[in-house]
Amino acid sequence: MRGSRYLTVVAAAAAVAGLLVASGWLAPARQRAAATSCRVLQVESRDGWSSDIVRLTLPAGARHLLHHSPFALNAIAYSAAQDVTYGVADGRFHDGWHAVRIDSDGELTDLGPVGRDTHHGVWSWVTGATAGAMSGNSWYVKRGTSLYTVDVDPRGSGYLTATGPVLLRPWWLASGIDDFAYNPEDGLLYGVSSAAEGAVVTVNPVSGQVAKVPGERFPDATYGSVVFGPDHKLYATANWIDGRSVTYRMDGGSAVEVSTGPPLVTSDGAGCLAEPPPPPAPSPPPPSSLPSPTPAPAPSSTPTTSATPTPSSSPPAPTPPSSSPVPTQPNPITPTPTPRPPDAIIQPIPMPQPPAPSRAAPLKAVRKPPEKRTTKAHDNVKKQRRWGLATVLLIVGGGAVAARARRAR
Repeated sequence: MRGSRYLTVVAAAAAVAGLLVASGWLAPARQRAAATSCRVLQVESRDGWSSDIVRLTLPAGARHLLHHSPFALNAIAYSAAQDVTYGVADGRFHDGWHAVRIDSDGELTDLGPVGRDTHHGVWSWVTGATAGAMSGNSWYVKRGTSLYTVDVDPRGSGYLTATGPVLLRPWWLASGIDDFAYNPEDGLLYGVSSAAEGAVVTVNPVSGQVAKVPGERFPDATYGSVVFGPDHKLYATANWIDGRSVTYRMDGGSAVEVSTGPPLVTSDGAGCLAEPPPPPAPSPPPPSSLPSPTPAPAPSSTPTTSATPTPSSSPPAPTPPSSSPVPTQPNPITPTPTPRPPDAIIQPIPMPQPPAPSRAAPLKAVRKPPEKRTTKAHDNVKKQRRWGLATVLLIVGGGAVAARARRAR
């Protein structure tokens, strides 16, 4: 019994789900297609005092300048949950470098100094940071050979406070890392070390262990921007190679040139940024309001009144010339009809306007026609004549019978 009830419930649920899918309320899950391109935010400084905020599209390598900042920006990291980028700004502040927030359009907001262990002191703990990466609400910031974790959860009590440091080792390999990117698959940070002639390295944010990735090496240079692209390949920007900056992609152990730009003193990158939502589909045009002016009300009143015959035997009196004649073809668009003379009032209405004197007799004639009264009176006269004739016949007959009786005596 329980099994049959269970099967009945399952069948009913399947039927309801099928109806929801058919009606569009419950759409089947679709596999999200892998992105073919993504946008990366890159900060580039040519003088060490200010920065250009550039949007770099990967893998094509197209560059677009968004804004110019009076601060030297570094250690930027993108928060997918908040759709904003955090970074540090050297603005010659009295309390050290400040944390900043950058939106996808390059607009910058100063967030002030970064505190320590849920409280803010007189000096910012991100002063001198050169590398940054994001994992959830944890912003990894590298300063020298130490790794700090900054809380960027705006709802928490430790917002913009740092914990750590975790000492990186070997220190000489870590000292050449100017940027790294977080890999959610293994929880490691990937960067390029100039101390190892452009070798790709990994950083364990928990233990601080730094290690080379076998067989992967970029051209020997200082790499200030390192990100993962939409193809999950590592992209790195060299600040200076032959008088220009070059963005490479690591493809099967070989560095492939993607884009070039002006020579840089410092740089840093963050991404991939979330794609902007597609523009809303144009709403369908509203239903046309052309059928609204229906001509039915106007022509229904005038022709019906003029065509109603009067019950009187005599024809109606002609319309006086002073009154306006009734149009034969009224215009259905005109909202106010032409004034009608008194004889155009509809007679069957229970409470009509006071009619003309000539209409009083026909109204009485409608209720009690004169022909019916004349016929009834004529029938009464016939009946009286018949009764009178019958009486005369009875009298004459009775007299004859009486006379005959007298003779018989």
